Amino acid sequence: MSPDAQTRALRFHPLAFLQDGGAIVVGRPDIDSYGVFPADGAALVKELVAGRAPEDAAQWYARTYGERVDMADFVATLRELQLLRTDAEPEAPSPSPVRWQRLGRALFSWPAWALYVGVFAAGLLVCGLDGRMVPRADNVFFTDSLLVVLATVFVGQLTLTGLHELFHVLAGRRLGIRSRVRISRRLYFVVLETNLDGLVVVPRRRRYLPILAGLLADAVAVAGLTVIAYLTRGSDLSAVSLALAFTTLPRMAWQLYLFMRTDVYALVCTAASCIDLDTTARGLIKNRVNALLGRRHRLLDPSDWHPRDVLVARWYAPLMLVGYAWMLFTLAVLVAPLALRFSESAPIAALTVSQLLVALAIGLRERRAKERKTT
Repeated sequence: MSPDAQTRALRFHPLAFLQDGGAIVVGRPDIDSYGVFPADGAALVKELVAGRAPEDAAQWYARTYGERVDMADFVATLRELQLLRTDAEPEAPSPSPVRWQRLGRALFSWPAWALYVGVFAAGLLVCGLDGRMVPRADNVFFTDSLLVVLATVFVGQLTLTGLHELFHVLAGRRLGIRSRVRISRRLYFVVLETNLDGLVVVPRRRRYLPILAGLLADAVAVAGLTVIAYLTRGSDLSAVSLALAFTTLPRMAWQLYLFMRTDVYALVCTAASCIDLDTTARGLIKNRVNALLGRRHRLLDPSDWHPRDVLVARWYAPLMLVGYAWMLFTLAVLVAPLALRFSESAPIAALTVSQLLVALAIGLRERRAKERKTT
């Protein structure tokens, strides 16, 4: 930082501050860029926002907290988070009202909750009245044409996945969060993913519904499809409904694969006040494996991890390993036999391979994006 820059007040975009346990989240809701600061760091940011020059702010910090701060490094962090603006850069405009906010409020109003509970109860009731309504694997093959089965399930699950993400989006929009959907992947699965980064500046107790809204949509969908199947017993619609109800259950089960950043992972992080639990847990596993193998030179530096993440990762890391084992088991017992049956059709095999190729392309794109950020 040049001497002139140390004596000039910095220019900031409009910032949001939220107390979150012992730390404070500071960031820009307009671009969903946030950083977690200790209380003294957030206080320093507020002094800079109020107009103190970096040099003056450093002196204030030393008087207040009895220690020095590397102001050049601190300002670099603010710049990396895009909180600062240059003299030529205009101030970010005031955020416009979030679209679909009223729809989001309606979707999670008390009448809507009563409807969801009623549909779920009806689904349980019809399963008790007719055992054929209970979701089971045989329901998937509602016709002898495997191509028709795959096409129906593909289109149906794509629609239901969209409903899952729509519930996430609208649960966030009702809070004024600019939630949105993007295409991503989970291992070799191509998935739709809702960006809920703006939740970090929302009080913790209000974050749980947006995180779990997708699973709510899945549960209501399974129950609703089961009720439709019961009401249309003996028809093609009933058979298709049962097939879609069953194939929704694996998507719900995937949320429990804790080695992926699923909805349940986000729930755990929120409840446990974690910052980046996944990275810390993976690092903890790598360090233990490398230590057992005597590869001390490959050990990661634990000082880079947040103390809260380290504490939670001690019990979360074993759950990640259990998740890997469970996924391999389900692949061998459930997915592989179905895949072999479907692979008899060349078009189906082509569709399967195409999904793997798309997942690979997305993975390569994400890796290149990470490499650009680190260079």
